[in-house]
Amino acid sequence: MHNKTVISKRFWSTVIVAVVCGAAAGVLGEIVTRVYILKDFSVPYLSGEVNFANLDAGRTGLIIRDAKKVVVNQDVKITETIAGVRPVLVSIFKEIPATSPTASSNYYKLDEPLFIGLIITADGWVIASPSPELRNDLKTKDFVAITDKREVYKIDEISGLKNLPGGLMAFHLAGASNLPVKKIVPRSELALGETLLVIGRLDSVWPTTLSSLSEATEISSSETLNARLKLAGAASGDYADSFVFNLAGDLTAAVNAAGEVVPAFSYNSFLPIFTKDQSARPFLGLHYLNLSVIKTTAVNFTKGAWVQAAPKVPAIIKDSPAEAVGLLSGDIITWVNNQEINETNDLADIIATYKAGDSVTLTYWRDGAEKSVVVKLTELK
Repeated sequence: MHNKTVISKRFWSTVIVAVVCGAAAGVLGEIVTRVYILKDFSVPYLSGEVNFANLDAGRTGLIIRDAKKVVVNQDVKITETIAGVRPVLVSIFKEIPATSPTASSNYYKLDEPLFIGLIITADGWVIASPSPELRNDLKTKDFVAITDKREVYKIDEISGLKNLPGGLMAFHLAGASNLPVKKIVPRSELALGETLLVIGRLDSVWPTTLSSLSEATEISSSETLNARLKLAGAASGDYADSFVFNLAGDLTAAVNAAGEVVPAFSYNSFLPIFTKDQSARPFLGLHYLNLSVIKTTAVNFTKGAWVQAAPKVPAIIKDSPAEAVGLLSGDIITWVNNQEINETNDLADIIATYKAGDSVTLTYWRDGAEKSVVVKLTELK
């Protein structure tokens, strides 16, 4: 009987030790995997909280094993984001003369601006999408912009640019300097399903998500930026005259008066114009169909820029760099330098990253043969 008791104790002692060692090995294995493989330096066993605000693109998966102990306080992150973007937004008002006869009319109602604008340069350039009526009135320059800090600036210059993506306009704040600006989200960082904030007034915010990124399916110009975003749950015009930010507070898009959601990266090629960089926008001079977003039986390609004409639009513009190097209707351009033209890289978007005077190598197909040519981009007039 004594021997059976000893054997029983040894058995259970062995089982307990095995269980404890197994559990310890499992914990150690997960920590090693997180730190050395997933590069995740947070150890859930040593912390009572998981901060969702610190999750980044490198941590794409999160398993909640005990949901009762997890509190997702997204409203806190949204509040932080709103506070972070307010300094780059300005409210536009009709200027009230200092000699206004009555005190009751001698102030601005900050919650009732005509529209809002976004600061894009530290020295006071602002973009906005006012209604057509206000756009015409704004040319009289008797308007002011008020910042989040209640600083009042007169508008002293209206940009003559006619081709800002989405039809936005730009104007300058007199005497402005050292104003805050926001990072523009590059195309490569856009993520379908990510949470975004639409701000159309300083006191109005609509949380939404990115549902799609689309390109033009009709014949496009190599100088026209065609990408558009779609926001979840939004009908056409719902978010008109507003700006879209991600939860990091970076500028994702601008929504024009017609409700088109124009990705912010479309404005990158215009920023040098406002930052006094004298480099001009590039000009290639052709029209094309984006094979990534259409299906045709005429060519056996699923991506690339297929040079084509429209009824009133030539495939190759006369006296353009494209004409100078001998590009023809029917050519399929597949690469610009080391960038492939595909569903995430449209020809016009790639060309817009260069400057007038830059030379680029175009790889293209003609009559079943791959060719390449060096093109020197000229200035877009």
